[in-house]
Amino acid sequence: MTIKKSFLSLIFIILAGFIYGRNLPSQLQPPEQEQTQSAGISPGAFENHIHSGFYLKLGGSFPMGEFPNSHNYPYKYNGSVDTIRFNGAKFGGVFEAGYLIYLGPSFANHHLRAGIDATFFAVSFNPTDQKLPANSSTSKKFEYWYYLGGQKFGPLFTINPVDYLMIDLSYKLNASAAWYHSMWGMNLALNEVSLGIRYRLIMFAFQYNWGKIKFTYNHDDNPQYQVDVTTFRVLIGIKF
Repeated sequence: MTIKKSFLSLIFIILAGFIYGRNLPSQLQPPEQEQTQSAGISPGAFENHIHSGFYLKLGGSFPMGEFPNSHNYPYKYNGSVDTIRFNGAKFGGVFEAGYLIYLGPSFANHHLRAGIDATFFAVSFNPTDQKLPANSSTSKKFEYWYYLGGQKFGPLFTINPVDYLMIDLSYKLNASAAWYHSMWGMNLALNEVSLGIRYRLIMFAFQYNWGKIKFTYNHDDNPQYQVDVTTFRVLIGIKF
């Protein structure tokens, strides 16, 4: 939770600092700028560079919280009690495709704009620490990986401090399905906070995702297990 609080604090500081800077009193403006304003001419007019568009992102997924730890749970099988193990996750990969949708005009002299960050397709995987015999097939190893796929939507606030440099701040709800070792799971309300930095086509993103997936094991009493799937993600991509 400490990383999540620090991430949210960083986003708040960036946003507050920029808004404060845009609202400095007019006394700080140079005399020639004041004269231009009094003449009815818009000084330092800033062109709107904040536009909607598609994006593709690819990066790494670092397990956080309880996700890197292994957990054992009991379950019934053929009238007896056995144990099922959820292995600790390791570094994995992420791919996302989505669209930045801006609603209404930009404001603060075209430096700020609000909208929706819609990730239509998001998939990720994380290998685990499962130990297998050396002669095990590749497909057998893949059975012990965590796979997640879904969609994410949430509010977006973009800051354009200078030129084509953009700072994207967003919070998204993540509807995800998951698979691990013949077990399916789902959560329609995972959480994500994201800090994005982009310049023209190139974009970087730092995401903190947190929540639990409820996996169902298809034996006798169909037990369900809550597994923490918290991750910190670093991505690079392009926006069209």
